[in-house]
Formats: sequence, structure tokens, C-alpha cells
Amino acid sequence: MIEFEDKTCFGCGAENEHGLQLKLKYDEDTKTAYGDFTAHQKLEGPPNIIHAGVIAALLDETMITVNKYLDFMTLTGEITIRYLQPAYIHENLYIRGWYVKKNKKIIENRAEIENEMGKIVARAKGKYLEVDEIPQPE
Repeated sequence: MIEFEDKTCFGCGAENEHGLQLKLKYDEDTKTAYGDFTAHQKLEGPPNIIHAGVIAALLDETMITVNKYLDFMTLTGEITIRYLQPAYIHENLYIRGWYVKKNKKIIENRAEIENEMGKIVARAKGKYLEVDEIPQPE
């Protein structure tokens, strides 16, 4: 697995008190990252509903995690999200993302979020650009 300093990452950084602090596990056999998430009130968009941008961040972070475990250092290139129904504040959500394919330096993954009732609230497909290192400002 690729490791780099991500303590303050908005999606997974354990030391980012304003971030999502998403903790994901990984299944080698299925090339799937998965985990649970419950949103607090500060992540609200419409009343009692998780902001769509937070849903996008959860899906992206899950697909990026798949890449890390497959030893691909990547940056997000493109994400297409289909929002199927609202995800609610304080509702337990189950997130999973999986590897689809690699074509040259483009990795394609998929992810989805289910609610407590087992219904999919959002699904995404992502294209990730493989890089040799994470670019930094000069």
C-alpha cells in the first residue's frame, strides 16, 4: 500500500478536526475498500440531509483508497455521481468502492453509498490520474 502523510487530509485525516475522518478497510480478494460513516449536523445541506459535496467527497475518498492499496499514486481526474435519494444527518451509511480497470496512466473505479435500509443513496464512477509523486507548489 502506498503511504504518505495524510494526517490532515479532509477525507481520511485523523488529525483534521473539520474533515470527515473516514476510516476504511480493504479486501484484497475483491479489491474493495469499505467502511461506515455517520454525518453530524455541520455537514448538512438542506435540512437534515447531508450536503451533496460531502457525499461526493466520501465517494472520491473511497475510490482513492482503493488506489492506495493497489499501489497506485493518483490524483482525481473525473468523477460522475448519481444521487439516487437523500442521505440523512445521523444516519448510518455504508460505503464501498472497487477497482475496475487501468488503461496506461488512468485508473477507473466505482463506489456507492447505502443507507441503513440497504438502499443505494449515491453511486459514482471515477477516473484517476497516476502520478510519480504528489505535486507541490513551488
